[in-house]
Amino acid sequence: MAYTQEGMLGKFSGRLGELVVYQMNGKVVMRTKPGKRTKPAQGRQKVTQNNFARVMGIIQPMKSFLKMGFNDLAGGKFVFHKANSENLKRFYKADKPDDLRWLLLSKGERAGALGLSLEMGAKQVTVRWGGPEPEKPASGEDRVMLLALNTSTLEPSFNTNAGKRREAQATLALPHAKAGEEILVFISFFDLAGSIIKRDPENISTSQLVG
Repeated sequence: MAYTQEGMLGKFSGRLGELVVYQMNGKVVMRTKPGKRTKPAQGRQKVTQNNFARVMGIIQPMKSFLKMGFNDLAGGKFVFHKANSENLKRFYKADKPDDLRWLLLSKGERAGALGLSLEMGAKQVTVRWGGPEPEKPASGEDRVMLLALNTSTLEPSFNTNAGKRREAQATLALPHAKAGEEILVFISFFDLAGSIIKRDPENISTSQLVG
């Protein structure tokens, strides 16, 4: 039920059918109630929903890593939404979406590394790298960010401060994996000093798949 104290154009409060009227900050606000879906999504809409849920399910456990990885690109606003959007694009473009090599854990204009390699142990992985990518900003003091992902269980293990670029190697504990399960390892480089001054895509590199 709705009522007004000042005629038809006065102060309403309440419901008029699907219209909800109320006062907020001295103003009259009118909103319609969201309609109910009469039948489940089908066809292309269903596929889109499933793909969105698939990508979200993969990246959700690594949310804190992604919020660092996309903070500068997103300008500090809706960072995880930006991360999800960028990964959805790559999911759709991937030749084999199920192998997860399309994953993007950070995006920026800072130098990644050349000569990436890894040595996989029983419980940890050692990642090694050479010089920075050419014609991009880099510093020996750049933080190394590492993430390992079990592609079967989607369990991640990560460290956003695994070492310094100048050290040319870093180690990371591995997520639990059974025989035959694949683990992917990713690396990014982050300029902490630059990020304190301002948000800038040059503060972080685009993530690289080591192996």
